[in-house]
Amino acid sequence: MTYTSGPHTGDKCTWANSCAGSASSVHDGDHLLVWDNAGDGHSVVLEYERSDVGGSDYTRDWNHYGEYAKLDVNMNIPEDGWITYRVCLGEYGSRQVLRDTCSSFFWESRGLIAAP
Repeated sequence: MTYTSGPHTGDKCTWANSCAGSASSVHDGDHLLVWDNAGDGHSVVLEYERSDVGGSDYTRDWNHYGEYAKLDVNMNIPEDGWITYRVCLGEYGSRQVLRDTCSSFFWESRGLIAAP
């Protein structure tokens, strides 16, 4: 985890609170970066599903480190894989996702994530 000097508008933003949380994909290395852009007491949640991980529930990674913190999630997706993800706000202690704050889902194939 690293800190930035201010808010970051990612590829996807939460619906509520003017992009209080955001996420961006980094093509080189298959990383998803998740920012907390507001000191509002909420955590930022990355919900995702991957082609190489089975199951019926979305995986969740929580950025609960506070305002302007960045969470780096290393995806390491197979060459022929895909991911679909969205960013939401939530309550880290109870692991409750605030559904009305979630962005729409964003889908990417490994071929699009790969570095040129």
